[in-house]
Amino acid sequence: MRRFLLVAFLIVFTLSFAAVQYKDGKVVFTFKSQAQVVYLAGSFNNWSPTAWPMKLIDGVWVYEVELKPGTYQYKYVIDGKTWKEDPEAPAYTDDGFGGKNGMFTLTPDGKILGQAESTQAQPTGKKYVLNEKRENTIFVDVDGYVIIRYYNKDAKQPYIAGSFNNWKADDTPLYFIEDGWWEAVLELKPGVYEYKFVVDGNWIPDPNAFAYTDDGFGGLNSVLEVAMESGKLVVRAPAGAVKEGKQEQVVKVEEKPAVVTTVKVTPGLSIVDGKVVFVVKKENAQEAYLAGTFNGWNPRAQKMQLVDGYWVTSLALQPGVHKYKYVFVIGGNDVWEEDLHAPGYEPDGFGGKNGVFNLVQKDGLLKIEGVEAQSGGLPVKGKYEFTYTLQTNATNYLVFSGATSKLTLTFTPNPDLSLSLTYGGAAISNALLRMKNDGLLVGFHYKKPWTLPVEGKDTGIVFSYEIAKDTSIVFGLGYESNKLPLIAGIEFGGIRLFGAKDYYTNNYSVVGEYSLQGAINVSLVGLYSLDNSYYFALGFDTELLGLSVDFDGSIIGMSGNVVLGKEKLAFSGSFDISSADLSGNVTYIADGYKVGLGYTYPTKVYLLFGLFDKEKGLNIKIENPDITDIMTNTIMISGYVNF
Repeated sequence: MRRFLLVAFLIVFTLSFAAVQYKDGKVVFTFKSQAQVVYLAGSFNNWSPTAWPMKLIDGVWVYEVELKPGTYQYKYVIDGKTWKEDPEAPAYTDDGFGGKNGMFTLTPDGKILGQAESTQAQPTGKKYVLNEKRENTIFVDVDGYVIIRYYNKDAKQPYIAGSFNNWKADDTPLYFIEDGWWEAVLELKPGVYEYKFVVDGNWIPDPNAFAYTDDGFGGLNSVLEVAMESGKLVVRAPAGAVKEGKQEQVVKVEEKPAVVTTVKVTPGLSIVDGKVVFVVKKENAQEAYLAGTFNGWNPRAQKMQLVDGYWVTSLALQPGVHKYKYVFVIGGNDVWEEDLHAPGYEPDGFGGKNGVFNLVQKDGLLKIEGVEAQSGGLPVKGKYEFTYTLQTNATNYLVFSGATSKLTLTFTPNPDLSLSLTYGGAAISNALLRMKNDGLLVGFHYKKPWTLPVEGKDTGIVFSYEIAKDTSIVFGLGYESNKLPLIAGIEFGGIRLFGAKDYYTNNYSVVGEYSLQGAINVSLVGLYSLDNSYYFALGFDTELLGLSVDFDGSIIGMSGNVVLGKEKLAFSGSFDISSADLSGNVTYIADGYKVGLGYTYPTKVYLLFGLFDKEKGLNIKIENPDITDIMTNTIMISGYVNF
């Protein structure tokens, strides 16, 4: 008798604290947890993490709700941030993120049933209404991904949320294609899915969805079904969808053909049909994925395909700086590796490197450019430079005579804003602030000349406004205590033409530049002032040779370089017509080191030795003012460190 009473008590106790019950026409959820607040989230409330707060009754969190018969998934959100599956759920299903959702089926007669784990559980008994005005913007691409396209020329960064990602509003971004079109790339298994677009905080049904259903909040969810037909994935309206009921007002969009991408399989990055193509070789990987700033570093967001022994994928990205890594599945483990062929790198914060590149648009075409590495992944980089000077003579073999140093910090939070400061000791020796908005560029420069055909005032402000493609007007003001130097002009194509007053000389002057870019790059610069001063420069360069000559009425200058395989020979010199002073130097530059020799008429010579790489460099320069006295020299030890 005692054993019978004990068993009966345990059965009643278990039922009274079942995680999901049906009582008095409502589904009752109960959950035990030490928390300040618990919310119920599931397919019945679009997975909102804060819409349904539970009540704490006798140490148990409780929520009651009327639901229609159907199959539902759910989770508990503890203290508004931790998502937890129900340890006593009637059944479970994969949540798509390595965890589980609780799952149950509510029958028409009020029973709560568990069911075997399924790939995609959807509420049954739902009414799906066909969208008879839809355009064909949903399809399966050649790699088996479901593509959903959306048109909105005013959207900044739309997302897609649905039953496939627990209705997370900022988890799955859309990628920009062109002309206002955006694209979602989803890896979906067969099943019925509900979804919406999230545009600048607004939840919007797909105007070209196959069908719609009630979202439970007085609105509509978009619906599609992914199915397997003849061994291939297809997308279509869900079974049972009917042509009746009111449909939400939709926006007509013009159907555009799918983009066909042809990939040339070579390691690295390239642009094909307006998309960035990523190619990498990893022979022992069972799977490969691309993760980066463009998909929230999600290790499973972008799957790569194996083509001719290379892992390949492509993305439509907006112009800007992008960082990325490859995620290889080897022996069941995720292995993150940087791209050995990346255009640039920066520290990833974990002792490794991220690949980084800048996607720019020039003349209507996308182009990939490298980006300088930034310390710690922050938008700040710096350079420290130093020089120590020592003297030698017949009586004092090595005497310290002075030292200088400077520190340059550059802050670039985005491509449209940068600030550079150089400190010489405790004071700012020069500074540069650049701000860009649409076609307007504003630059403040302090003791650092603005980039013009000829260097003018080193302090002032410059405005540049792009009035048409490759055409800008420029206006600048310099700083001088008793006057207002100014310059104005236009830049179009390879021509730059400016008029100035007190900006280059103490009079009116005109400056022009013509440059031609091609197999041979040619530039021609000229300045003439009403005080009869002038300047002229001519230069050209190719892949193997460069040479430039300039003349300011008194001094003739020349510089150039010759490329010798992986080495380079650089040279420069000048000749003063009035004093007949002559100087010149030549430097041999190889991989990681350089050797130089210089001479100034009549007796001054120097030798230069240097070691360098991208992050640091060290130079030793021995200068002799009189070759008849080899014991008297100036030794300068200088170097730099980039960080």
